[in-house]
Amino acid sequence: MKLAICTGLSAALMLVDRQAKVSEPIRAALATALHPVEYALRQPLEVAGGLIDYFRHQSTFISEQAALKQSLLELSLQAQRAAYLSAENQRLEELLQLRSAQTQPSIAARIVAETPDPYAARVVIDKGSMDGVSAGAAVVDVNGVYGQVTTVYPFSSEVTLVTDSNHATPVMNARTGARGVLFGAKKGAVSMLEMRYVNANADVQSGDLLLTSGIDGVYPPGLHVATVNPLPDTQDMNYTTLYCTPSARVDITREVLIVSPARPTEPPQPAVTKQEKAGDS
Repeated sequence: MKLAICTGLSAALMLVDRQAKVSEPIRAALATALHPVEYALRQPLEVAGGLIDYFRHQSTFISEQAALKQSLLELSLQAQRAAYLSAENQRLEELLQLRSAQTQPSIAARIVAETPDPYAARVVIDKGSMDGVSAGAAVVDVNGVYGQVTTVYPFSSEVTLVTDSNHATPVMNARTGARGVLFGAKKGAVSMLEMRYVNANADVQSGDLLLTSGIDGVYPPGLHVATVNPLPDTQDMNYTTLYCTPSARVDITREVLIVSPARPTEPPQPAVTKQEKAGDS
């Protein structure tokens, strides 16, 4: 009986509340009173969810940043490689132009190593006797005389640079035609060339271009060798030493041209006539 009465009252109250909305002010008051408690209870869950999202996004950002850094590094390496290949192609084109201008047989070569001797300026190239290289051949780059082949192996050769202290290069002043000899030297840490025992009154000016004279039979005439540096003070001196900057890029050149030594041709022998043969007999 009690259950039936309570059920009937509940149904009647719900019907009345549905029509008259009597309980809405009560529910609003209770919701307002319990809002701080609900907010306080909800904060730990929201903070935990925020931390989970933060760490998830942080891990994603770190992965994306690492991928972007790697991509940037790869693009940078590709750009550097492209710049290097462009510069190398330009050097090779200049070397081919230099080769086409040579009247003597020549061989293109690449510098692959430096000799470990600290007292000599020598490098190793990737061409040897199997490629037709012979000792004594001149070596030039696109700017001028680089050195001379001194040791030949089957598949490689050693080149003594013009800046080696034991190397001498006969030269000619392009402005005056005066001849001289340049020797390798070092001025501090800089590789230089020097012309020794020059008359203090000689007609030499700073910036004069020195060319190969060709009288040694090794270097073709007219190749750039060096430029005269500012002249020293020659007051009260009879002779002086002139320092010169080599034209070839001896410290950075990678591609060179090996030019066969110039050998003077023998004059043709006069033909012997039959009358001369008869007279000799």
